[in-house]
Amino acid sequence: MNTTVEHQGPSYEAFNQATRRSLLVLPLFILVPFLFGVGFWAAGYVLEWRAFGLGALGWFIALVLRAPLSAIVMKMPQEKAKNIIVASSGILEESARLVLLAVTSVVSSWAVSVGQGWAAVEVLFTIVNIVVIASLVKRTDEKAVQAKQFLESQSTIHASPLWGVLERIWASAFHIGCTLIVAFHPWSVVLLIPLHSSLNWFAVRLAARSVWKSSLFVAVIGVITLLVGILFISL
Repeated sequence: MNTTVEHQGPSYEAFNQATRRSLLVLPLFILVPFLFGVGFWAAGYVLEWRAFGLGALGWFIALVLRAPLSAIVMKMPQEKAKNIIVASSGILEESARLVLLAVTSVVSSWAVSVGQGWAAVEVLFTIVNIVVIASLVKRTDEKAVQAKQFLESQSTIHASPLWGVLERIWASAFHIGCTLIVAFHPWSVVLLIPLHSSLNWFAVRLAARSVWKSSLFVAVIGVITLLVGILFISL
């Protein structure tokens, strides 16, 4: 069966414009982990690359652990499946974070570096997603067209990509903060699991209505979490 779609089809101009804008701000995404690193370095926390790498690995392991769950919920109604996946984010990530710190170290500088690695790899994942989506621009096969149609149907397609950069800043603050909190108070994972899942759940739903409200919500939670974490390592 021929799955190629003729070039005379829809132009997907909104998708193409959004993709071009996103590619233009890629350097700003790269700056996010760099500036966090500089900030903590200025505060006296030199980056420990081994901890940084393990933090990135911890995030990746949590991502991989979602695969079996994704396979299980695949045949469920889309909204229900999405809710389950979002709810699992807190359980998988915070559990992985706790185990990683427990088997390595909970020293302040180590925890700061683990948190930065965790946050940085998520930024990298975002960058890869942008590049992959950009690769769809000139493709006209059936799967590419379906992907474009889905992305164009999203309410955030017309939003500035700068909101995405801000979201990475707030999310990075949240991840680093969670890492510091768990490092000093392992029991706090029972609070961070529902907080993490709720943050993702509300952020997604708010973004569908208002990108700036979603960004503000994530900013408040992310900054507060980071400040609490910094308070713990400063005591």
